[in-house]
Amino acid sequence: MEFRKEVEFARVLLPNGTVEENRIEVRYDPLTLQTSRVLKKTPPFSDIKGFEDEIESSRGWCPFCPERIELMAARDPELLNGELLKRNEAILFSNIVPYSKYSYVIRMTNAHYLELDEFKKEHFTDSFILVQEMLSRLREGKFYISIGMNYLKPAGSSIMHPHIQTIISETSTDYFARLDWSALEFYEEKKKDYWKSLVEKEREIGKRFVGETKKTSWLSAFAPKGFYHFIGVPEEREFVDMSEEQIDGISDGLIKILRFYRSKGFNSFNISIFLADRLGEHFRTNIHILARTPFDRYYWCDVYFPKMFHDEAISYLVPEEYAHELKEFM
Repeated sequence: MEFRKEVEFARVLLPNGTVEENRIEVRYDPLTLQTSRVLKKTPPFSDIKGFEDEIESSRGWCPFCPERIELMAARDPELLNGELLKRNEAILFSNIVPYSKYSYVIRMTNAHYLELDEFKKEHFTDSFILVQEMLSRLREGKFYISIGMNYLKPAGSSIMHPHIQTIISETSTDYFARLDWSALEFYEEKKKDYWKSLVEKEREIGKRFVGETKKTSWLSAFAPKGFYHFIGVPEEREFVDMSEEQIDGISDGLIKILRFYRSKGFNSFNISIFLADRLGEHFRTNIHILARTPFDRYYWCDVYFPKMFHDEAISYLVPEEYAHELKEFM
């Protein structure tokens, strides 16, 4: 396993007459070899404020609020026989705009809006257990299964109310296919799955290994795909068979990272979980979370042409530095 990077320097003459030298690292993902550019020069974010009116106005029409969800939620007539799956505040139902053969939404909370330090472990645990229940009803066959979350507009969410999504498709997304092929190649060569090896290596190095929650290891991504990109690696491989202890460990890690994001002035984030279910011994469920540009009255989008056309991420933060900062939250 190689943590490869190349370094460039850019010299800039500032208006005050001084010359500033900037270091740019081009890092290669250890598994897929996709590149990211790490710049140690953070853009000036504004304070999180100014969208209180939008919180209140969106509350008036939100289909996920308790007074509307029973009437407005779409149902799955096949796998779930038209029923809603419920566990405490979490409710699972069909996505009215499906992305795949089976496409679901899980409304996580009764609350329409939460600050990042207001999310509770139970919000994620209850939602994930509903996903497990739904997956237990899935017919036999090979599927690519992922769980994702977009929170607030900078993360791509059209609805403010906290929710996650599950996509189950017979055809993989582009990046999921890269992970699958690359992990199979690694497994055939090393006779061990990539993510177990990654955790062992990162523990040994120490700079990016953050810590553990129940049965789950956490580290910062060597080649990050955005702000404060962290990876979670569970001990139990397939999601549908995970114990409640394992699910709690994943959930606990996520809320600790959200508290860390809040301390850094962020309020928006993305999560993507690539499930090992139906894929084989070479693959292990892996969790990814990163912060997005803070949502406020003047927020700006952090997905631009390098990502849209070059499929290359840019991070203004150094993984080894923010891994050290997260440790106190774990």
